Amino acid sequence: MVFRIIRVGLIISVLLHLGIAIYLSLQDKVIGQGELTNEIAKRMEFIFYAVLTFILTFTYDIIEKRGNVDIPVVLEIAILIFIYLSVFFTQRFDLFNTFYWWDDILHGTSGVILGFIGFIIVYQLNSRYNMNMPPLLIAIFAFSFALTIGVFWEFAEFASDVLFGTTTQDWNLPETAKLMGKPYQGSGLRDTMSDLIIDSIGACIASVISYYLIAKKEIFWRQWRKSGEKADTKEK
Repeated sequence: MVFRIIRVGLIISVLLHLGIAIYLSLQDKVIGQGELTNEIAKRMEFIFYAVLTFILTFTYDIIEKRGNVDIPVVLEIAILIFIYLSVFFTQRFDLFNTFYWWDDILHGTSGVILGFIGFIIVYQLNSRYNMNMPPLLIAIFAFSFALTIGVFWEFAEFASDVLFGTTTQDWNLPETAKLMGKPYQGSGLRDTMSDLIIDSIGACIASVISYYLIAKKEIFWRQWRKSGEKADTKEK
């Protein structure tokens, strides 16, 4: 139900902004040319992010089918909501510039979600092929998986700034904003490093929880097996 509501909402948003763009294009004699161009460009940008978000909402389907991995429904919903908030909702309401701490929330959340995705992938592979991987190794993989995705995301932001002239790694932050590092290091470097550090914190949280989930399951399994062996011994 959640998936359908978000996807239908995105389709309606695309149609709405497309209709507004067409309507504005017919008002060129009423509205100034410069103002008209800016307004249509803004609507097309909203349409682009809505379409991109709609496509990304099928990410977990691709992971499940291609990787033959079963993602829990709760995590699927979390992924869907995160994609919607981080792509369309953020751009639609310009949250990066409105709230300087919004980017930190998204990076921390993505670290947790990606960490759990990494945990589920390696855990199911471990169970399916009887690799007998220890809980610590699975937790390390979950952490590494999430952090690696975070690093490649920073690569993409850097490439976007170089090739397309965007400013994803250089914000015009208010004077009251607090950034890690020192002012002489520049806002771009401090933004990138703070993103990676927050990604690491989120990934660490997910990996620690993953470790204890597996460890407790193993302890429970060993206790249950030992109690069963004792019962069989008594019966004999």
